[in-house]
Amino acid sequence: MFFKPKSEFPPVEWKFWFNKYDEWAAWYSGDQKILYDYYNINAIGDLIAQSRMWARIEDLCGVVHLPAANDIASTSANLLFSEVPQFKYDENTEGGKRIKEFISENGFENLLLEGAELSAALSGCLLKIDIEPDLLRVPIVSIVTPQQFFPVFWRGRLWEIITFRIVKTNSDTQKVWRLFERRSREGKDLLIEYELYQGSNSSVGEQIELNSIKETENINLENIRFSNIEGLGCVYIPNKRPNKLIPGSYLGINDYSTSISMMDSLDITWTSWMRDLELGMAQIFIDEELLNKSQNQTTGEVVELNKFSKYQRAFVKLNLTSWKMGGDSGVKPIENIQFDIRMEEHKNTCEQLFFNIVTQCGYSPQTFGIGQHGNVASGTALKILEHKSQLTRETKGRYWLPAIKELLYQVQKFDQSSNLYKSYNIEDVSIELQDSIVTDQKELSETLKNLDMAKAVSTYTKVKIQHPDWDDANIEAETDRILKDQGITPEVL
Repeated sequence: MFFKPKSEFPPVEWKFWFNKYDEWAAWYSGDQKILYDYYNINAIGDLIAQSRMWARIEDLCGVVHLPAANDIASTSANLLFSEVPQFKYDENTEGGKRIKEFISENGFENLLLEGAELSAALSGCLLKIDIEPDLLRVPIVSIVTPQQFFPVFWRGRLWEIITFRIVKTNSDTQKVWRLFERRSREGKDLLIEYELYQGSNSSVGEQIELNSIKETENINLENIRFSNIEGLGCVYIPNKRPNKLIPGSYLGINDYSTSISMMDSLDITWTSWMRDLELGMAQIFIDEELLNKSQNQTTGEVVELNKFSKYQRAFVKLNLTSWKMGGDSGVKPIENIQFDIRMEEHKNTCEQLFFNIVTQCGYSPQTFGIGQHGNVASGTALKILEHKSQLTRETKGRYWLPAIKELLYQVQKFDQSSNLYKSYNIEDVSIELQDSIVTDQKELSETLKNLDMAKAVSTYTKVKIQHPDWDDANIEAETDRILKDQGITPEVL
């Protein structure tokens, strides 16, 4: 009998982690109000957080935010799954047919892209399988963010998991109902248990009966057991490891955890730049004696036509009488005033900060269009420029590929254990990520030409290199057509 741990090693301080998740989510949102609320409400007492610009501003007027975190997360996901990965399995078997149906019905390729973006922003994600025959005729997979689960690891493997979601809120009483789901192993079986808690926005509260509210009254009150699953019906994919905040932890770390201070500085620079533009609006100071006045025909009141506004073309009503009477020859009745706009200084600072941010996150600046100066690279040249981004992509891919393989295995186990579909042999699936770099056809042609001249490649291989997305039947058919056009007849053995 194995020892069943209650927490991973080293111990996890969940309050610390959920605070980090909230901070990362605020930056990922790209929303100024969410950032302001986090640093002025949730982060009170955190000395480092209180040093941020977002904690020191009094209101959002004139503040500008550049959503760098959002850009980094979406770019990370595109590097992994912008091109649909190849799922290799026998589509003619019963297992293969069910896998194909599962991928299609769940929009699985899009879910992978969404999960990769959330993982880059929030340090990882959970892909969870559920059975709902009335909703979908195949197992349903959903994405759960780290803000919604407590994982327990044993020897580096996910041993059990507790997920939760808000099922009901009451704005009048400020009450919140949360449904907790615990998945654990009993031998090869999967045991699922549910508990309902009534609390508030900041507190879980106390456990209550599942049938006490309408939203959860249909949940089976008995424990749910799936036989011979050999897993938890879910997989945890860390964004990347090691975890720099808690070395030795099996939890992942997000892309920009060490770049928040620089992202804050970037917002300071953008805000300063926009303030310079506002202050640099050309203004004209005009002696009030030169201003036109209008008389109200009904009341006889003299009305001045000028009003103060920083966006109007002239700051008006400047009384220069005392200066003129003093004989100040430097006083002009009309004078143009315009402050300097420090465009180059701000632009260079923003570019250097963003350069440092994406580099610290593990990407090449060229991936984000920095330093290209109008030159478009492709093929080998682009791969060299984006080498760091490709290394990060390969690292993340090594977490995703075995997790996807395990998920598709458990999908088939769920399919049969739940009697959702007739029994069939489990189909083994292999997954390959596609290269996100567009191949330069000119460079590819040169490569094939050199290989052909060196007599180092067959016609079949040349066709396969030219069309990597073709199956064997199409490659063989194209090879035969090429040989026939060249007047070459394959030898008959």
